[in-house]
Amino acid sequence: MTRFAAGHTKEVAARHYADVPALRPLHEATIADAFTEAVTSALSSTVLTPEQEETWRNDPVAASKAAPEGCDPMSLLDGKQDIWLASCGGFFSSPYAEHGSPCSQPFWGCLECPNAVITTRKLPAILSFLAFLEGQRLLLSASHWATKFATAHARITMQILPAFGSATVEEARRVLASEPVSNYMPPEALL
Repeated sequence: MTRFAAGHTKEVAARHYADVPALRPLHEATIADAFTEAVTSALSSTVLTPEQEETWRNDPVAASKAAPEGCDPMSLLDGKQDIWLASCGGFFSSPYAEHGSPCSQPFWGCLECPNAVITTRKLPAILSFLAFLEGQRLLLSASHWATKFATAHARITMQILPAFGSATVEEARRVLASEPVSNYMPPEALL
């Protein structure tokens, strides 16, 4: 900024040269992207593509550093800590409940939980849940659906599925078609 403001105070330089109306959309988009990235990294599960999963398997030390704190990454990868939509690295150390208590979130809260690890193995269940969400969109009012499911829907469609790529997602669709995953929906999800 000092170099940019040469010959002017920083305030004058900012007002006359940086606050250009034509650049305002670019500045606002940059700030929005930064906020989105910060929130996503702070409040999201770990999504492991097949390549990243292989990296974890080949380097357990690096996997331990990248996995949710206090969990065994190999047990996550091997399905020993599976719950419906993810593997859980800390069901009794949830950021949403008192330490030692079971997680209090509905299962779709896993999509936003830093303890969750989503692998290719979980894609059929995620696709099954996505179909449920889209079915609920037809049944509920727009505001009720948005309050209840919009965040989970956006996380699945805008972050999780794109991370895996179309070929992996299509394979998961084939698996789901041949081996349907039943949707256990607690009664409160259907209200």
